[in-house]
Amino acid sequence: MIKKIAVQTNILTFAIFFFSLSIIGQEMKNTANVYKTELEKGTWITDKILGLDTNVKKYTLAKFTQRKFAGNLTTFSTKASYTSEYVSHCGNDNFTTVVGKYKFLDQNRIAISVDTVSYHGEWEKPTEYRKPEEFIFTISKSEDTIVFTRLND
Repeated sequence: MIKKIAVQTNILTFAIFFFSLSIIGQEMKNTANVYKTELEKGTWITDKILGLDTNVKKYTLAKFTQRKFAGNLTTFSTKASYTSEYVSHCGNDNFTTVVGKYKFLDQNRIAISVDTVSYHGEWEKPTEYRKPEEFIFTISKSEDTIVFTRLND
C-alpha cells in the first residue's frame, strides 16, 4: 500500500513538473514568435541601413506604409534573409543595398550577418562580399517602434 502511494505521488510529481516545463516552453516560443511574425510581416523604415556600418550600436525600425518615400527600408523574409536599402522615388542618387541573414536566438535577441553590399545609381563602386560576422542585438518595442540594440562588439 505504501509503495503504491509512493509510486502515485512520484507519477503526480513528474506530471506536474512536465506540465510546468511545457507551459514555460510555450510562453518562450510565443514570445519569440511575436517579433518574428511582426518583423516578417512587412517593410520597415530604418534610421540606418541594417548591417552596413559594423560600428552601429542601435537601429530604430518603424512600420512603412506605401507612399512616396526617400530613406532606408528593410524587409525580413520568412527564409531568414533580409534586405536593407536606401530608396528614393527620383532615381538620381547613390543607392546602397545590404543583403544578409538573420536568426532569432531567443525571445528578445536576433543575430544579423551581412553577405553583400551593392552600390547602384550614381555610385561607381563594386559589390562587397563580406565574410560572415554575426552581430547580436536585443529587440525591444515602444508603441509602433522596434529597437535593435547591439550586445557584442
